[in-house]
Parts: sequence; structure tokens; C-alpha cells
Amino acid sequence: MQVNSILTGAVILSAVAISIHSQTAAPKPALAAKVAIVAMRDAMLSTQDGRKAAAAMQATFATRKAAVEKQQADLVALDDRTRKGGATLSAEARQKLSEELAAKKKVFDRDAQDLSDDAEAADNNLMQDISGKMGAVIDEYAKQNAYTVVMDAAQPVLWAAETANVTPDIVKLYDQKHPVAAAVKK
Repeated sequence: MQVNSILTGAVILSAVAISIHSQTAAPKPALAAKVAIVAMRDAMLSTQDGRKAAAAMQATFATRKAAVEKQQADLVALDDRTRKGGATLSAEARQKLSEELAAKKKVFDRDAQDLSDDAEAADNNLMQDISGKMGAVIDEYAKQNAYTVVMDAAQPVLWAAETANVTPDIVKLYDQKHPVAAAVKK
């Protein structure tokens, strides 16, 4: 009797183990990742759209940049004059030059900061305009070439084979999809 109950228990445990084993799904095989690296900013600026927009942006800010550079040269000259004439100038003349230098420096700092802010805003607009179109191109390229992940090279990448860098392919595909009437030469 005791042997029968041990045998019955063993049969029940075996049946439960077989049942549980058949209910668990087989583990999925590991997915082989195919990774691509794109230097996003470089790619956007290398497209025909990017080169054209960058040239227009440089032309827009050239006059203001030249004016700020002239202000900087004037400040350096005034500072030299103040230092060189410090011993020979009267206290009142030194004070006047120092006040003039401080006022011009204040205007220069404000103008340089305004130029920097405006150029940064224009650059952000340029990147934003191209980014939407670039995203669609990268999506298409990744799907056509079976990539699982496409990373921006500006993000921390510890190591990547040169063959993972698809930036030139992306620029070429972008230019095919979004041609510019008057292409800007490099």
C-alpha cells in the first residue's frame, strides 16, 4: 500500500512536471543587432539644403560680425592707449579713458552676445528645418538596410567600426530625395 502511494505520487509529480514544461514557451533566439552611426549635424550640413542654408546664414550675419570685430579692435586700441599713457596722462584724462573703455566694452559685450544669440537661433532653425526631412530619410535607409539601431555620432559611442558610419550614404540619399535648384558647391 505504501509502495502504491509512493508510485502514485511519483506519477502525479511527473505529470505535473511534463505539463509545466510543455506550457512554458521556448526561449526566443537572441536578436543580432545591426547598428549604424550617423554624424547627424555633419550630415545635415553636408546636404545641398544644408550647404545652401549655411551660406545664406553666413551672408546674413557677415555685416554684424564685421561690426563686432571692429568694435573689438577699437577696444584693444583704446586699452593700449590707456595703458601706455597711464604714466603721462593726468588723473582726469586717465579717468575719462577708463570710463570710455568701460562704456565701449559694455556695448561690445551686448552686441557680441546679441550676435551670438541670433546666430544660434538661426542655426537651430536651420537644423530643425532639415531634421524632419533627414529623419524620414534615415528611417527609410535603416529599413532598407535592415538596421536595428541608428545612433547619432554626437552621442557617447565607446567604439564603432568604420563600416557602421553611414553618414555619406544618408547625405547622398537625402540629396536624391530633396534636390535643391541651385546647389551650393563645397
